[in-house]
Amino acid sequence: MRNLKCVFMLSLVLMFFAGCEKMEIQPDPLNAADDISLKSADDAQYKGSMKHCVPFKGEFQVYVSNIIHPGPPPKIQEAEGFGKATHLGKAKVYLKQWWMPPMPPPTGFPWAGTGWGEVAFTAANGDILKAVYDDAIGKHVSKTLVFVSFTGHFKDGGTGRFKHAKGEFRWDGVFNPFLNEGTTTLTGNIKYSK
Repeated sequence: MRNLKCVFMLSLVLMFFAGCEKMEIQPDPLNAADDISLKSADDAQYKGSMKHCVPFKGEFQVYVSNIIHPGPPPKIQEAEGFGKATHLGKAKVYLKQWWMPPMPPPTGFPWAGTGWGEVAFTAANGDILKAVYDDAIGKHVSKTLVFVSFTGHFKDGGTGRFKHAKGEFRWDGVFNPFLNEGTTTLTGNIKYSK
């Protein structure tokens, strides 16, 4: 378990330093009252940030809310959650994912496998930031703890200031399959474009 924590922390540090080429602004902390996402489009600082790639980070509590297709693989399920993220403020997250357990599925380890899906983040003001992923992996650390990781890519189709957002993020989370809930950390970057 200690080695897993070291690997997780090292990957977060590497992703932080791999961010953007040149950043002229610094993002506000997660709990800042004047998050850049809440600035108006007329604000000169906000317009200036549209030209640059800036860090994106967040923390969410997530739970599986609906299993749409519990039958043969891929299993289709929905997950929802809430938390905070830079550029979003207090936010909600929604995932629709297609999950492939290993064949044959290991007894007592229902969440092992790989998957792909869609993510929608709803910001404090209602703007929606959309993303997709296709490299999810779930690994049981124990019967009651699953490590889930994937790389999401922001895509066109969001609303408000996220209409043409670009960038990527890494989703690293731990999940309890018996309680159907977990926590996740996001790190990456985002670029606004008109």
